Amino acid sequence: MAEALQHDTPTDPAWEGRNGVRRAWQSILPIWFIALLGAVLTAIIAAPELALGGVSLTLAVSTIAALAVQLATRRKEGFVSRVTASLVGSAVILAIATIIFAIAASANGVQLLHR
Repeated sequence: MAEALQHDTPTDPAWEGRNGVRRAWQSILPIWFIALLGAVLTAIIAAPELALGGVSLTLAVSTIAALAVQLATRRKEGFVSRVTASLVGSAVILAIATIIFAIAASANGVQLLHR
C-alpha cells in the first residue's frame, strides 16, 4: 500500500516520467501568456514612441515571473530547460510585437529610436 502511494508523489522519478512533460508546459505557458498580455497592453496603452519601453518592461516582468514560477514548482530537474523555454518563448512573442510596433510607428511617421 505504501509503495502504491509512493508512485503518486511528485518526487518519484517514475511519476515525473509520465507527467513531467505535461507539468513542464503548465509552468511555461503562463509565462508566454504574460508576454502576450504585456504586448497587447503596450499596444493599447502606450504611445507609439514609448512602445519599446513597454516591451522592455514586459520582458523584465516575464523574466521575474519565469524564475518565480519555476522556483515555486520545487523541482530542480529540468529547471534550466524550463526557464529557457519560458524566456525564449517570451522573447519571440515580444520580438514579433516589436516588429509590429515598428511597422505601425513608421507608417504613422513616428521615429522609435532617436539619434
